Amino acid sequence: MNIRFILYILGSLLCLESGLLIIPLVVALLYGEPVWLPILYSSAITLIIGWIFAYSNKNCSKEIGKREGFIIVGAVWIVFAFFGSLPFVFSGCVSSMTDAFFEAMSGFTTTGSTIIRDIEVLPHGLLFWRALMHFTGGIGILVLCIAVLPIFGIGSMNIYQAETSTVSIGEKFSPRIKDTAKRVFRIYLIITASCILFYLPAMDFFDAVCHAFSTTATGGFSTRNASMGDFPVYTQYVTIFFMILGSCPFVLFFYVWKREFGKISQNDEFRFYLIIILIASLFICIGLLINKQGFESSIRESVFNVVSMISTTGYVVGDYMQWSPPMWLIIFLIAFIGGCAGSTSGGLKVVRLLLLIRMIPMQLKKIMYQNAIVPVKLNKHTVTEDRMYRILAFFVIFLCIYIAGVFILVICGLNFTTAAGTSIACLANTGPGLDLTGPSNNFGHLPVAAKWICSFLMLFGRLEVYSILILFSPAFWRKQ
Repeated sequence: MNIRFILYILGSLLCLESGLLIIPLVVALLYGEPVWLPILYSSAITLIIGWIFAYSNKNCSKEIGKREGFIIVGAVWIVFAFFGSLPFVFSGCVSSMTDAFFEAMSGFTTTGSTIIRDIEVLPHGLLFWRALMHFTGGIGILVLCIAVLPIFGIGSMNIYQAETSTVSIGEKFSPRIKDTAKRVFRIYLIITASCILFYLPAMDFFDAVCHAFSTTATGGFSTRNASMGDFPVYTQYVTIFFMILGSCPFVLFFYVWKREFGKISQNDEFRFYLIIILIASLFICIGLLINKQGFESSIRESVFNVVSMISTTGYVVGDYMQWSPPMWLIIFLIAFIGGCAGSTSGGLKVVRLLLLIRMIPMQLKKIMYQNAIVPVKLNKHTVTEDRMYRILAFFVIFLCIYIAGVFILVICGLNFTTAAGTSIACLANTGPGLDLTGPSNNFGHLPVAAKWICSFLMLFGRLEVYSILILFSPAFWRKQ
């Protein structure tokens, strides 16, 4: 195990995080807030430790394998969250390191769950840091997997497919990894910039930037206690549009750039994603109309909350815990499903659900005709049995981790409904949960142990389980 090289990479990335902290420091100075000093301390500490790690190991061997790669991918989120929590600790805006780590992990994993009870009392510098964590985390793992790790000899497009799983089978952005990374990052920047422009008619510049960072990253942190409910109706329609964009496969935007619009309409995952949104919104809209809510507000509120939860953004308009229990179930199920593969969203991912559904008739036909060859197809490409087994294994592991999370949270003192909603909110990186962690509440009241469990559920969900789970495999640590 090349430990020195791992420390070198982590040190270099910490220097990058130190640079990111300069941006909220400038924001704090522009608003004349004393919080600039705690942010400066945080940046300086991060830079010093990062420099020590990087400088002391700069002459290390650059030969590494997949084991070092997995450790780097897993460790970078923990390290970033730890040092990203320092501004909250030094400013005194949170009561403990546990709360600060939870908030930072929620930010970088684009979960959007918060322990802060009154967001509006936070200084602008910290509000911007929360949004910047979303922006960085939303694109970070893709850039890390596509651009950084392959440079060190850890695979190429296979690393990207390990993160996005079955995204766009048979299709690639570009045969060159660097070109792929650049195009993904450009798409991300263009969507974010466009979102800012659309928000500006109804928000001031600061709120527009913060919410654009959060929306395109499908994060959910807001500068207001009432989230998007504090802004004009216009912003809710804008948010719906950009939440869908943020949770779409990046490859679709590549098709737009190449003017291959037919491939967008023929993309099985995207069509299935829109169908789920339509059906879930219809059921909730009917429920709201039965409760004698206005027609326009019923449509808007149902679509907004459905898109927010399935994209794992986590913005809220109103409190869905005030709806009837069957509507809670719909919210819970779509949060479990999540957005599309190859996007910034979390959850099980739509493409996996689609392929599992298509696997059912295939198995039935094989029972009827044992010698028959019945392929499962996605976007007109045959999905190999090996890939289908991996998807099935992922589903089982995802479900087991979710159930384990519920069980542990119940042991920590949460009631079952709260535990069930909290576990999926963190594992799927959705944000709000159910009952005591629902949209009108926060996670600040959870026991310390429960907050740490939630923090690591966020990490498991953000790295799609395998990248973390493999670190606990005895075979991973066995000498090769």
